[in-house]
Amino acid sequence: MEPTYTMVVDDTECAYFDEVHQLRDFGAENKETIAELLWAFFHYWAFQHDYRKDVISIRMGKIISKKEKNWTTRIGNDRHLICIEDPFETGHDLGRIVDRQTIRIIREEFERAAAMLQHDDDPCVTLFEPYNYEN
Repeated sequence: MEPTYTMVVDDTECAYFDEVHQLRDFGAENKETIAELLWAFFHYWAFQHDYRKDVISIRMGKIISKKEKNWTTRIGNDRHLICIEDPFETGHDLGRIVDRQTIRIIREEFERAAAMLQHDDDPCVTLFEPYNYEN
């Protein structure tokens, strides 16, 4: 999609596609259910995303490399264990404050959700239980 609306925010040019009427029937060829899409989301983040090499770029709509961003080493308290590029301040890693314990918990929750969605006949009850951080 080409941008249809552009504005400058804090010296950063922000371009958007705002003609939502053109999105009618977008994805109509997709025949996966919401449950299948949700499972695929959790499965990807639990088992397929390469946390050591990849950066999530919302701005570009794709995964880019840590090398490309120069986020391969820890600098001070910036750990770069899960890298999410700030779409407005592109040199800023939104995930930089995540420590080893937190990334472990996040990934375990992705694994738990993927397993529930795949194996549980009624996963919603278990999936939405409050997280017990003492386990």
